[in-house]
Formats: sequence, structure tokens, C-alpha cells
Amino acid sequence: MPETRNRLPQLGSLRAFEAAARHGSLVAAAAELHVTHGAVSKQIRNLEAELGEPLFERRNRGLFLTERGRWLAERLSTTFAQLEDALADFARREADPPLVVSCEPTLCLRLLIPSLPALRAEAGLDIRVLAAGGRIDLRRDRVDLAIRRDDFPIPSHLAVRPLADEAMGPVCAPALAGTAGLPILHTRSRPDAWPAWRRRGLPAFLGSRDVQFEHFALMLEAAIAGQGIALASLHMVADDLKAGRLTALHPFQPDGSRYVALTDKPISAEGRERRFAEWIGGRMARTLADPPGGFIPAR
Repeated sequence: MPETRNRLPQLGSLRAFEAAARHGSLVAAAAELHVTHGAVSKQIRNLEAELGEPLFERRNRGLFLTERGRWLAERLSTTFAQLEDALADFARREADPPLVVSCEPTLCLRLLIPSLPALRAEAGLDIRVLAAGGRIDLRRDRVDLAIRRDDFPIPSHLAVRPLADEAMGPVCAPALAGTAGLPILHTRSRPDAWPAWRRRGLPAFLGSRDVQFEHFALMLEAAIAGQGIALASLHMVADDLKAGRLTALHPFQPDGSRYVALTDKPISAEGRERRFAEWIGGRMARTLADPPGGFIPAR
């Protein structure tokens, strides 16, 4: 059989009693509840009859809580405050659903998801994250904002807000720093990363062999595990460098691309999309300004 609850007194009677106890006055309670003085008095008498004991002592035209009445009033005040908070939170959630953000998978794992608590606390944003890369149809996918690297033609109907320059650099596990002939780690999601690095005349880091990974995130995990040297995005490994899980073998370099926020229409001055773009762009800018492992700005 389903669990049954003891019958509760009428909510109106409880509200009338709590307000009268808080104000110490039937008149003030009636004003707060937008009813008559007589209605409040009747509700309290009904509650006392249902509970089988008086909650107030009425003497010298004054209203004084009994000891048990004071105990009940304190708990009702707390309960009603919690109920009001719950209803206000419910209304906010209905009126302001989570901001749906599509983000490139590795950036999502290494930057966006760890930032969600701070985004909620500092920018007041609840985020629903979708991990995806490349071209996107925001309306079809019901996405409010997409974070992408601008390494593909962006449709002209999308609004573009720059977030931060990309910066790449070779990293490996600290225990392997200075070891010659380490394997060179590659990812099929950025096949031109090492060739572009070498074309700019930067250290070649010739290794004993090349190791391919399907995804950028897998390559970074292999580097952390001590399996070779990876060419990594500063934005994706900043926390690993700070924590000592990786070490930089050369200062990070801009690669000519940048991260952008894409929206269906220009970001408004007061919108949630603007608060998100400013917060995440600010974090990425601070990483570039004071990077663990060093950074050579574009000239």
C-alpha cells in the first residue's frame, strides 16, 4: 500500500498563525495576508481547535505565545521561508532555462566542464554542454552558442565573437623532460599541427617513432601517461602544467587560429550569451597573459 501522511491543518490557518506570531499582532498579520483582522483570528482559533491546545495567551488585550506555540512558530517560519525559496527557484528555472553551449570535445573536457561551477557562481549561469566540433546548425540543434576554432569557413549568417587566440606548444610528462628520442604523438583531428610547427622553424623534436591517436583528448592523456611528446593547445593543458602533470618543452606559440563564439544573432549587451562569452573569453585571455610554460605573443 502507498505510504500515507498524517492529515495536516489547513495552510491558511498555519500562515495566519505564523504571521501573527512573527508580528505579535493580529492587525499586522491581517495586513500582510490581505484579509481582515477577524479572518486571522478565526483561522488561529480553528488551528488551536485542531491541535487541541492554545497557541497564544490573550491577556491585557495583548497576544503572547505559549511555550509550545513559540516552538511551532519558529519551525513554521523556517518552513515557509524554504517553501518561498523553492517556488522562486522553480519560477526562475522555468523562465530562464540552461544556456545550451556546443563546444569542441577536448576543450569541453579540459576547460569548459571544469569551469561550470565558477560560471554558475560568478556569472550566474546554468550551462547545458554539448560536445561537438566543426560546422553546426544552431537552430536545428537547439544550441544557444557554439565555441569553435575558426579553422573552417564560418557561415555568413552567424554572428562571430572572438574569444582568444590559439597557442600551441610541445609538452610531455615531467619525468621525461630532457630525454632524447621520445615518441612523437599525433592526432588525426589536427594532422597539420606538427608540420605547421616545423614550417615556422621551431624545434623539430625528432623522435624514435610517430604514434597516432584518433582524438586530441586521447593524445593528451598519452602525454600525461609518459608515452611521448604532444603538441598541445595551451588552453587545454594549462591546468595540467600548473598541477605538474605536464611540462612545456618550448614556449607556446600562436598558430594563427583563434577560438570564437558563434550565435544566430549578435550578442546583446545584457544577454546570457554575452555574460558567458565575456567570462570564458576572460579566462582564456588570462591564460595567454600569464601562461604556465611561457607564451610568445604574435608579432
